[in-house]
Amino acid sequence: QGVVYHALDGRITAANPAAERILGRSLAQLLDHTSGDPQWRALREDGTPLADTDHPAMVALRTGRAVDNVVMGVQRPDGRRVWLLVSAMPVRRDGALAEVFASFEDISERLELARELRRQACTDELTGVANRRRFMERLQAEHERLLRHPHLQCALLALDIDHFKQVNDTHGHAAGDAVLVEVARAMRLATRQQDLVARWGGEEFMILLPDTGRAEATALAQRLRRQVQSARIAHGAGVLGVTVSIGVGALSSADDALEHVLRRADRALYRAKSAGRNAVAADGEPA
Repeated sequence: QGVVYHALDGRITAANPAAERILGRSLAQLLDHTSGDPQWRALREDGTPLADTDHPAMVALRTGRAVDNVVMGVQRPDGRRVWLLVSAMPVRRDGALAEVFASFEDISERLELARELRRQACTDELTGVANRRRFMERLQAEHERLLRHPHLQCALLALDIDHFKQVNDTHGHAAGDAVLVEVARAMRLATRQQDLVARWGGEEFMILLPDTGRAEATALAQRLRRQVQSARIAHGAGVLGVTVSIGVGALSSADDALEHVLRRADRALYRAKSAGRNAVAADGEPA
């Protein structure tokens, strides 16, 4: 474990060799610096900046109480980000707070493994987009956000690859997999960073569109439909072409269950397919 001592003003006064190794800095480079020094570029576990006042050592100095097991990231001089599990303990002499020592260990590998396991649990293995579980988590979060801020908008697209069974039956499952991957790629290219593309199951996908109204979502659906229609998917010695049908649903703060918006999007998708496929339909609007 690395150990660093802080004076009452936050300056580092001592550090052990493990601290030097983990932080990539010599004792001379650590002395007299504070936890708020810009060189650390300290982050919380969620990736947001960690303010100097929230550093475990600073909290312990301010409150006089121990702080345990805080995850934070710091920047080494070689550019590598290391993730630390930090605890801070006040040291008293004659009843008065004299200094604080912070102890920490490098948990970068452990944290990356945990993140990778979480990613695998929430990702469709074939296409690399989110899976149904991840989609429902995000949909729930968006619904809760709309309940707090009813003026906001959120839409979702239900997408189905037309005649997908024929692709598998005629060209084989490897061709079907190539189609799924290409359609998923098209959806990711057509959407924003804050949107979420998910494989719902089989040849069905869902797209969550935060801060998006029904009209915007319908326009996106039409662009995506045309993009897929014009794509040519290489497989073996041949080239495949497919189309998609898309239903548009709008999430509302009036929805008391997520199944309501899912059902509306699914009904719209059914209407798009009933209209001849390769079509877009929005809930509450004619196909």
